[in-house]
Amino acid sequence: MKKLLLSIVALAAFTAISAQNCTPDPLYTEPGVYPDSATNLPPATVGVPYSETITAVTPADTCVVILFPPCTVVPIDSVVVESVTGLPPGLSIVAENQNQLNFIFLGGTSSCMLISGVPTTEGTYPIQVHGTTYATVFNLTQTEPFDVNYYSITVLPAVGVDELSTSQFDVKQNSPNPFSVSSIFKYNTPTAGAVNIEIKNILGETISSVSTLSKQGRNEYLLNANEYSNGVYFFQITYNNSVVTKRFIVNK
Repeated sequence: MKKLLLSIVALAAFTAISAQNCTPDPLYTEPGVYPDSATNLPPATVGVPYSETITAVTPADTCVVILFPPCTVVPIDSVVVESVTGLPPGLSIVAENQNQLNFIFLGGTSSCMLISGVPTTEGTYPIQVHGTTYATVFNLTQTEPFDVNYYSITVLPAVGVDELSTSQFDVKQNSPNPFSVSSIFKYNTPTAGAVNIEIKNILGETISSVSTLSKQGRNEYLLNANEYSNGVYFFQITYNNSVVTKRFIVNK
């Protein structure tokens, strides 16, 4: 255990002088990983630089049942991220002050990881994170493996020069479609103004309605699959007196 802690301290001292790759979001103070499973990671676009910070708040201790309940509070020495797989081609991951795995996060601290690069291939990419938690119980090192498997990144097709009309109200089909995680509708409004966005089911019943202000030019609307059951839906957007409807499919 002492050897492990000495290695961690030595690594922390070495990396403290390294360039900082990311900054933990100070809004997050409760132990956990952010964004969470409900929020997920934002989509990327082929050929467009991508940068997203993941904030990790490591708890200072945890409660462990040694032989019989109740549990015993023991300090967490560190959480070590050992592998991150499934990133879209063109993207890579670093930690706050570490450029290569394994990433070490000390107990009772906030740190971060940064996913960045330029994606090259469209599609939806599930991401798998694996690691080990180290704790001290009666002066003995105890380890517990963990997995984070709720993240994914959807890489959208490259944006063409003439993808949207810039002189009139225009709505493009969402991409990807069908989708299992998230998808984006892109639309153009020739002037800034109010738009109404409705999602309807196959029976034509409105299941969600949002009024928002569009900017002049290109706009985007994100659809999250968590909000819908599998099936066929219709995306309807109204601008001034013009209405455009597109069909999309959720297939989780």
